[in-house]
Amino acid sequence: MNKTLITLLTSLALLQGCAGLVAAGGATGANMITDRRTIGTQINDQTIEMRALHRLGEEKPMWDESRFAVIATNGKVLLIGQTPTEQYRARAEAIVTEVPGVKEVFNEVRVGTPLTLTQQSKDTWLTSKVKSTLLAEKNIDGTKLKVVTENTEVFLVGLVTRNEADVAVQLTRNVAGVSRVVTAFEYIQNVP
Repeated sequence: MNKTLITLLTSLALLQGCAGLVAAGGATGANMITDRRTIGTQINDQTIEMRALHRLGEEKPMWDESRFAVIATNGKVLLIGQTPTEQYRARAEAIVTEVPGVKEVFNEVRVGTPLTLTQQSKDTWLTSKVKSTLLAEKNIDGTKLKVVTENTEVFLVGLVTRNEADVAVQLTRNVAGVSRVVTAFEYIQNVP
């Protein structure tokens, strides 16, 4: 095979596991303004996410047999997805832990078969329903929360007050189709 074709195929393989992150990238500019992290911290977190996915992508055959997503907030990483063995799950965590800037890893990768495109589409729809519910709530600022769904499990991420966290979890639990709510919050003092 020629080098260009190999490079193209490798790039496509790396992008396969992060389609949700690529799709979410379109909203990044607007989200940067409403995010409670500094712009520098947001850039550092995005760098962590890209480096982690790149390093995971280099780990063959684990990458080919798994599906991973990486969400970083203030250097704390939520690692989600599916992989066929506990050894791969532990290896993925070890790889992400070694990425510069990572302070802590919350490994929520499930041992099992990677999700089908149909399930990924259902999860995208569920994320939209949860996000819409949070944005409609007057008692919290839904723009301060990241919502990620994997196999009907909803992960809530962000810098929030305890009250915002409680309201967000309660609202999310009541959205039809949500099987479980997992939080990866960093708590802050009440904000004006």
